[in-house]
Amino acid sequence: MTLQPYLLALLVNEKMNKILYIILSLLLFSLTMISCSSDDTEKVNEPIRKGGDTVNGVLDPVGDGVNDGLDSVGDVVNGGVGTTTGGSTGGGGSTSNSDEAPNNVVFSKTIRDPDAKQSGDYEESASDVIKTSGGDYVVVGTSLSWEWPPPDNEGDILIVKLDGSGNILWNKKIHLRSFDTGTSVVEDNDGNYVLTGFTSSDNSNKSDVFFGKVDPQGNVLTKKAITITKNYDGGYSISKTADGGYIIGGEAGHSHNEDFMMLKVDQNGNKQWWKKFSDKPDNSAYDAIEASDGNFYLVGKKRIINKHEDIRIIKTNSKGKKIWDKTYGGDKEDIGEGIIESENNTFVVVAGTFSYGGVMLMKINSDGGVIWQKNYGGDKFGGLRVYDGNSVSGRHLTKTPNGGFLVSGTKGVFKTDSSGSLLWNYSGFRGAFSARQAVDGSVIVTGPGASGGTGDLYVVKIK
Repeated sequence: MTLQPYLLALLVNEKMNKILYIILSLLLFSLTMISCSSDDTEKVNEPIRKGGDTVNGVLDPVGDGVNDGLDSVGDVVNGGVGTTTGGSTGGGGSTSNSDEAPNNVVFSKTIRDPDAKQSGDYEESASDVIKTSGGDYVVVGTSLSWEWPPPDNEGDILIVKLDGSGNILWNKKIHLRSFDTGTSVVEDNDGNYVLTGFTSSDNSNKSDVFFGKVDPQGNVLTKKAITITKNYDGGYSISKTADGGYIIGGEAGHSHNEDFMMLKVDQNGNKQWWKKFSDKPDNSAYDAIEASDGNFYLVGKKRIINKHEDIRIIKTNSKGKKIWDKTYGGDKEDIGEGIIESENNTFVVVAGTFSYGGVMLMKINSDGGVIWQKNYGGDKFGGLRVYDGNSVSGRHLTKTPNGGFLVSGTKGVFKTDSSGSLLWNYSGFRGAFSARQAVDGSVIVTGPGASGGTGDLYVVKIK
């Protein structure tokens, strides 16, 4: 055998190997690029940092970047109808969609009494708004007639349902007595809307707690007056309880000499029990909730001396027996307006504060001990409402889907993270009495007409 054919075959095999090597290299390179591209796409919205890293010198245990790169309050992030300040991210961090500052008005609606022929016939105001299980919105408030002399039917509860685009599905009034006021609403397990408020025949020294239920089509299923003291009684808030009923927080007693009041009713508004906590003049509970452990918490105001009021919080057991009763605040008027349960049986309270200049969030444990307190003052925040004796408390504090807090007040709405650090502040409303944030980051806001005038109720959705 000669070497020539053998060498020829060897050379051919060597060339083929080189070609195969080049092809395999190109294939591996392509697969690597595809893999990297896919990985980048999947993680585009994920934070770079990991749990346990420090963010601006603060431990970030879950890696959500909550404390990273917030602009100082007052930096303008977005403009438009209203102004958003604070809440931009920096330093390579990222936030969830619901933490992004809203900069777009999805819709803005002015709503009048269904009998109004023009603006000014009635003064319409809103106290609460909820997003329903079907994705619509329900607003509850009050409509006052400006007819002179005043008619026998001076005020009615106003309840309005809108779809997600702001189209009014129905607009109804609920009439029980000559003066009815709607303050708070929840959705029950059957999709009906359950509300509370005040109902009075003369709107002076005698009123009762209002309880009502409306079905999804706007038909009134129940409306009743619940008497507590036969004097001046009313409900400011209603919350669902684990047994399918409701807890109502409010006031009971004589006008300008009220006491903290909590009322437990069943699913149809039948009175099961009630408690009144007598003390010095002018005590009102503006919110009441059932905690996950079955105890109840009430928050409101307590007159300390003739010069000022303090935040008052009462904890009771499941039957309304007082466990503790504490006050908080400075040397001026501080009024608790709302309370929600946070993690691990802790609670966050919102208050209008004159001691600290605007709005205060305070986190407490189940014994009433203060975990932290944050103050939001100055012209950018204003207060929660005008304490002129005419406005009623709204749902000024709600929890957001990602565990933050949404506060509504005289200058608009602002959001904080779970530690009370400001994420954004959206101003430009005439006065926000209630706001709720959805999972997609959109926020529905409602409020009253101009205080003391004939303003119309408004509903705004921002995102």
